[in-house]
Amino acid sequence: MPKPALYKLISVLSFTLYFGISSDFIRSAPLYSVVIQQNSSDKQMLLNGRIWRNQFSKAINDQFFLSGTFLKGSVAFNGRRFENLDLLYDINNDELILKVDSYPVIILNKEMVDSFNLVFENRNYRVINAGTDSSSVLKGYINVLYDGPSALYVKYTKTFQPLAVDGRYDLFFTDNSAYLRKGEEIVPLTGKKELLGLLGDKKKEIRHYLRSSGLKLKQKDPETFVPILRYYDRIKE
Repeated sequence: MPKPALYKLISVLSFTLYFGISSDFIRSAPLYSVVIQQNSSDKQMLLNGRIWRNQFSKAINDQFFLSGTFLKGSVAFNGRRFENLDLLYDINNDELILKVDSYPVIILNKEMVDSFNLVFENRNYRVINAGTDSSSVLKGYINVLYDGPSALYVKYTKTFQPLAVDGRYDLFFTDNSAYLRKGEEIVPLTGKKELLGLLGDKKKEIRHYLRSSGLKLKQKDPETFVPILRYYDRIKE
């Protein structure tokens, strides 16, 4: 028997002895990562997506959120949670991409993704699936920046521009749209003036807070809105 095949067989047998998995499973299961080796029908369902191929490999930058390399994260999928996954969030196509060893890189079935989390530079990012209802203000994957009595949501996007650099190189342009939930209503945010208007019942207190804290609100950086919402929710209690 060739050495590579022998080593693979020994690895499978060792896994079987350690975890008590039947020999029938060894014959039927492909040599995927531990996630797949658990032989759960739920996990097999997780992998039932389209094979992903990078259409933009020649662009100067990339189409992904936070990083162009796979990030550790978790996915709530059809009511089940899967931890310690390797994920990429494509914000050009609004798709979540999963990498599993010895298996094609796939695009997760969006209709079954409830939410997911990504960890980047020791920070956790939470993204929910707002669905495809045309009457809804929020659609697709939405980043939750703040979730209290009020909430702040952001839709991050990247737009592809062919030959944008010197007429030779493709480029992605980044943009975002912020939304405020106050009570049951969700409305788009276009800047500081609109935010203060929506929080008008505490406008005086918020203006004082802005002056004393030195906080600068920036539409291009919706995270600067979070301290205002936390403060608003606190003084509303």
